[in-house]
Amino acid sequence: MTSLGPIDPTRTLTLSSTGGATLHAEVFLPDAPRAVALMVHGYAEHIGRYREVAHVLRDAGCAVLGFDLRGHGRSSGRRGHIDHWSDYRADLDVARAAAAALAPDKPLLVVAHSNGSLITLEALCGSPRLQCKAAVLSSPFLALKLAVPAPKIWLAKVASAVYPAFSQKNELRPADLSSDPAMQAARVGDTLCHDVASARWFTEARAAQARVDAGARTIDVPTLWLIGGDDVIANPVVAERIARTVPAAEIHVLAGFKHEVWNERERAQPLEQLRAFVERQL
Repeated sequence: MTSLGPIDPTRTLTLSSTGGATLHAEVFLPDAPRAVALMVHGYAEHIGRYREVAHVLRDAGCAVLGFDLRGHGRSSGRRGHIDHWSDYRADLDVARAAAAALAPDKPLLVVAHSNGSLITLEALCGSPRLQCKAAVLSSPFLALKLAVPAPKIWLAKVASAVYPAFSQKNELRPADLSSDPAMQAARVGDTLCHDVASARWFTEARAAQARVDAGARTIDVPTLWLIGGDDVIANPVVAERIARTVPAAEIHVLAGFKHEVWNERERAQPLEQLRAFVERQL
């Protein structure tokens, strides 16, 4: 089975998105690319945490581009905040164009995690639709596992309308992300990760989740779903339910895996499933 370590990027880029946002991007190039892979990270983190995934994709013959969404990592923007969900779509479209330019006329795949999976899914069933050959969705953030108290939801809605940037701690715990102590320690020491979420991000994410729930059955490209069976952040039951409405969906619920399936002790399993899916698509 696939078991690889992280690799350094071939080069880095700075991309320009809407509203004056600048996005940090990392590129990984094989000798002769036969496809392109665009990586989209999760909430409150950054693309530098996906260099092992990039290794798998590069070795499969993909020219890889990963980027930090606005408000994340080395990109510009207030941490944990967006004005509108369309800001994420703009970032995704800019990064897709930069990725496609790495190997023109080659098929393009999207590999996304958590909030990145939500962004990708919303784009796959939105208008205009995200153009790609296939998509890989790990631990898609389609609903919170733990119920949010009604007063907190009400407060977020009010704050989103009158003070959109109002932020609170996101309460992500490293132990809920992975059962691997080394990965937990790496997350704690990672200064490019943040720990806040704005009211506007919360309400925009909930609206995007509703759109995906309603439109997932219209997704018309092959998808691979890697769902952490023991995920206490993104609800795995909701993710599987929605995945089963998607045509041409390959679904794996990974028993014992927490939220970050790529960072679990047994990550060789989902990394191998990723590699095999890419091979089938190409």
